[in-house]
Amino acid sequence: MRKTKPIACLSLITILLSTSFSYANFNKKTIDDKADCIELPLFKSKHSSINNIFTIEMKKIDENKEFFKADIHYPNLKIKNKYLDDENSNIEFIEDINKQMFNYINDFKNRIEEESKEYEKQYKTIFSKAKDQYVKYQYEAYSDYQVTYNKNNLISIPIKLYEFTGGAHGMSYLKSFNYDLENKKELKLKDLFKENVNYKEIVNKFINDEISKNKDIYFTGDEGFKSISDNQSFYIDNDGIVIYFGLYEIAPYYVGIPKFKLTWDEFGKYLKYNK
Repeated sequence: MRKTKPIACLSLITILLSTSFSYANFNKKTIDDKADCIELPLFKSKHSSINNIFTIEMKKIDENKEFFKADIHYPNLKIKNKYLDDENSNIEFIEDINKQMFNYINDFKNRIEEESKEYEKQYKTIFSKAKDQYVKYQYEAYSDYQVTYNKNNLISIPIKLYEFTGGAHGMSYLKSFNYDLENKKELKLKDLFKENVNYKEIVNKFINDEISKNKDIYFTGDEGFKSISDNQSFYIDNDGIVIYFGLYEIAPYYVGIPKFKLTWDEFGKYLKYNK
């Protein structure tokens, strides 16, 4: 483990992200609605030995129209007022993180809303002439999130998303925002591994071994798993690094979002960080 200055971490309730994810899986109790924010000491103060205190606020977008509904929860990192005059570089980095997360969520919501407007036009012109033959849909956009890791100057925030645009079922997504707070950069999977470690070879072997244990539920041949990508999706939790794939990417819809966890205990020797 790379040596870092001690950092006090808030003990968070571990909440598992469901493998098979749908709006029905959204449990609003996973976030404490009574609390406006969670205090997280992320950075070392420039002027003292104590840790600066940052907060994570839950932001919401709630809309309910005839053809569109949004129930959006997303995180917003905020520096406490008493540190605003001393942490200019950290403020800039925090603002960049917030911008990335908000833009992603806003683009997701706007896309579904625009599609709902097109559907509304069709329904009120074409479909209305034969209403008994068509089902009226309300397009839906949902998101929720969890801070799954806050140690060693790293923070990992997976955001769960769900959309419904008609048809038999909706679509689920997982988007993670992983940052090195000390070096002020967004993390890629390779950044977690030690230098001169062939991380793709290690991860590919692990995933193939796991797939072989349940090979009947995964695609094979050209549609099957080949290798992780340079921009492989992942998030970090207290047990290790979770590699994940999108719906239909390496398995049928009913499998959900496939996940493979590299635990600190088993793979720590290859990693720059551990639990």
